[in-house]
Amino acid sequence: MSNNIQFNIELVIDEYSNYIFKIVDNVVGTSLPYQDKEEIVSDVFYLLWKNQNNIQSNLKSYIGTIARNCSYEKLRKNKITFEYTEVQDISNLVEYDNILIIKEKLNKLTAEEKNIFYLYYVDGLKIKDISKKLNKNISAIKIKLFRIRKKLKEDN
Repeated sequence: MSNNIQFNIELVIDEYSNYIFKIVDNVVGTSLPYQDKEEIVSDVFYLLWKNQNNIQSNLKSYIGTIARNCSYEKLRKNKITFEYTEVQDISNLVEYDNILIIKEKLNKLTAEEKNIFYLYYVDGLKIKDISKKLNKNISAIKIKLFRIRKKLKEDN
């Protein structure tokens, strides 16, 4: 291996270690100890190094996919069951790092706002159907949706 390739791998490690650990921690949660999470991060970099000539997509997305798959594999090896969340169900539609941002923004919503958001955007219900289901005025649902969109657009 040439020094140039090794240097690039070191730069990737410096750049993406925290990103990978965040993904691993998000998938694994408290199911595994910290040492196992560190081992998963190391496995991700090993697989990246091993397959560096096969990378054909965005590096960050590629690394995120490896991190997620290594996390699931470690859970399977340890016979820990896990549930797919709504974020993982849509992961094939959006890059994983964008999903983390979306999930963080959705966590800022109240329980009522989340319910209205999912009914409208995920379940595809019309506003009048949501108002009937929640026993609320149609204009109240419209206002809630407006405020939800505004909240989700905020940077902080």
